[in-house]
Amino acid sequence: MALLVRAGAIVTCDTVAPQNGITFEKLGLIKNGAILVEDGVISSCHGERAPQSAPVEPLDLRDCVIVPGFVDAHTHPLFAGTREPGQTMLHTVQKTREALSDPPAFWKTVATRLKLMLAHGTTTAEVKTGYALTKTGELQLLDLIDAHKDDSALPRLVSTFLGAHAVPPEFADAEKYIDYLIAEVLPEAKSHGAVYADAFCEPGFFSPAQTRRYLEAARAHGLRLRVHCDEMAYSGAAAMAAQIGVDAVDHCNYIREQDVAAITEHDIVTVSCPATIAYLELPERVPVRKILERGGSVALASDYNPGTSPCFNLQTVAYFGRKFFGLSAAEALYGVTVAASKSLRLHAGRIRAGDPADFVALQIGSPDEFGWQFGGNLAAAVFRAGRCERRSS
Repeated sequence: MALLVRAGAIVTCDTVAPQNGITFEKLGLIKNGAILVEDGVISSCHGERAPQSAPVEPLDLRDCVIVPGFVDAHTHPLFAGTREPGQTMLHTVQKTREALSDPPAFWKTVATRLKLMLAHGTTTAEVKTGYALTKTGELQLLDLIDAHKDDSALPRLVSTFLGAHAVPPEFADAEKYIDYLIAEVLPEAKSHGAVYADAFCEPGFFSPAQTRRYLEAARAHGLRLRVHCDEMAYSGAAAMAAQIGVDAVDHCNYIREQDVAAITEHDIVTVSCPATIAYLELPERVPVRKILERGGSVALASDYNPGTSPCFNLQTVAYFGRKFFGLSAAEALYGVTVAASKSLRLHAGRIRAGDPADFVALQIGSPDEFGWQFGGNLAAAVFRAGRCERRSS
């Protein structure tokens, strides 16, 4: 039977308008609207007076605002253990390697995290490897993502190979490790489900030259490209990434005017991670307003990881996006839907006939409240392929 979901307001985010200064009207605001779902797909989204198919199962959420399922364009949930103060990324690598001796048990832990993300409204997530840093371990992580990329009780997963996350203890320097990744791991990454390749291009990790060599090799093996850029210091990484035509540059807290120009000129999405800025108390922040004023797009992502952003909630991320960057509610919603989807080249983050029925009913009185309250979960119901995965009592 078809499902008819009514809401006080629906924001479809089915738009080609630029993010800068976007209004909810341009984002597709429908007051007193309804969504018809059949076989997990949106059949129609319309005002209350539109004709209805019969028979239908009605669901009254008229005290809610419905928005598309959130798209988290930068996450690292495939880790084991915790990261207490003073411990480094290599501590997480050690714990993850140990956990991979029992992949089903490890996945059970990861799935619990992903379910939390879904319960808070994330219906699609980019998921990175990068905490094994061996050929066997990284391919195991890719296999786990691939095996569960469309599990109905989890967000849809987009797999990113982040072999160049840090230099593992088995290698003397970054150059030799990049040689290893290019020769031994990248040729097999796509066959294990990887869609993207990523690298942590940051002083003390991988240089722009090393990252470029790695990413160009990844492209030659059929992978799309994104890159961690200038997160905690300036290295010129964003300019390099723009030159080789990545889909997204992530973090970008220390980029300069020339980098903003290059990113926007090449229509590259900037994936900002404001929860990381808050957690690390970073003194520099990505120049979001300058990027938007130049016509660029800025996604808001969690950067969910044990060391620098233990935050899985894009509602909280939207709050930090508004607080740090001065985004309006509509611009913030664009960031976790339209811009995030664009960064991943997906048809997601919108409510449109023919698309999967992924949407969130938020317990707010108006769309203008999006990203205002934080610290909890305002999702009264989360729909993943038409199935209600969470319903508040």
